[in-house]
Amino acid sequence: MEVFSDYIKGIDDPDHREKFEEVLTWVNDKFPNLDPQYKWNTPMFSDHSTFIIGIDAAKKHMSFAPEEVTMNRFADAIAEAGYSATKGLFRIKWTQTVEYKLLEEIIEFNIQDKKDCSTFWRK
Repeated sequence: MEVFSDYIKGIDDPDHREKFEEVLTWVNDKFPNLDPQYKWNTPMFSDHSTFIIGIDAAKKHMSFAPEEVTMNRFADAIAEAGYSATKGLFRIKWTQTVEYKLLEEIIEFNIQDKKDCSTFWRK
């Protein structure tokens, strides 16, 4: 995942850097068919040139952006996990546990839901 190395190096807090890298590595290992990309200053993963998820590091949290359709579908599960959310992303504080099962379900949903999508973003 060399594509993310400069971004990861830019995360000042070593614990945050390690946790962020762990999440990116998990996505890459769990979904080896996804293409890791760095666009719009954000690490992201795509499938057949369509966006699946973007993951960004901030001072107090990581942001996960799976698109609004997916956010709507998983809103209850995201809230139940204790994550804050907007219409387009959810945040996992550095102090919170990453619920990998939920993350897996979100990514799986996007892969399946966008399997016939021919554009980067949903229309």
